[in-house]
Amino acid sequence: MSNQLRIQLAHSPADAALISQVFDEVWSVKTMVSPEIIVASLHNGAYGSVVWDGDLPVAAAFAIVGKSLSAQASELNLHSHAAGVVQSHAGQGIGTQVKMHQWQWARENGFATITWSFDPLVRRNAWFNMVKLGATVTNYYQNFYGELDDGINAGEQSDRVLVRWQVMAAGAPQPLEVVTEQAGDVVIDTPADIELLRKSNKDEAQLWRTRQRAAFEEAMSNGYSVRGLNAEYSYVLSRG
Repeated sequence: MSNQLRIQLAHSPADAALISQVFDEVWSVKTMVSPEIIVASLHNGAYGSVVWDGDLPVAAAFAIVGKSLSAQASELNLHSHAAGVVQSHAGQGIGTQVKMHQWQWARENGFATITWSFDPLVRRNAWFNMVKLGATVTNYYQNFYGELDDGINAGEQSDRVLVRWQVMAAGAPQPLEVVTEQAGDVVIDTPADIELLRKSNKDEAQLWRTRQRAAFEEAMSNGYSVRGLNAEYSYVLSRG
């Protein structure tokens, strides 16, 4: 980040209102997360942050406290519900800085892992989360949130993959290399730009959802798990 930008932890109702305001701008919706929910969560140990460019809030993140979904159920997990950057500041690396700030905070506060979900059709998000940040896919969920009505996802089925980011078991966040498929692997493609396709050809976009969902659910029901992303931005799943 430039010298003008700074990340500030959220503590107060005013901070919570700013997080809610940024989310509404990013997702083109009214009250995606209410300030009251953010305040209550912060009071109970959750993470919230606001990124400032001078006097202008340009990004925010919010994560809630939970237990691990792995075998080590007593471990604390931080679930990152949302993190977003306003359009005027997109593409400047702010998202990476926010996630690194969140990782460091989680480590300092005793969290073993961080989880979050993303739309597996969105190629750039898959690359960011899996390759750049080094998070691993653990599950695929059909229509995770139900039907959404924000400016990005309105009318779409909210299928999501859940990723887990190691905190305590890692000395620092490590990017992952792209993988090469091997004999017996399942390869699941992503569209070049699903967000543009949803605007230009909604039927084709929905076909992508149907095909990808079927591929994920069939592979995972047969014991496959996501090993990584290949150089063509496709998911590579291996058995065992």
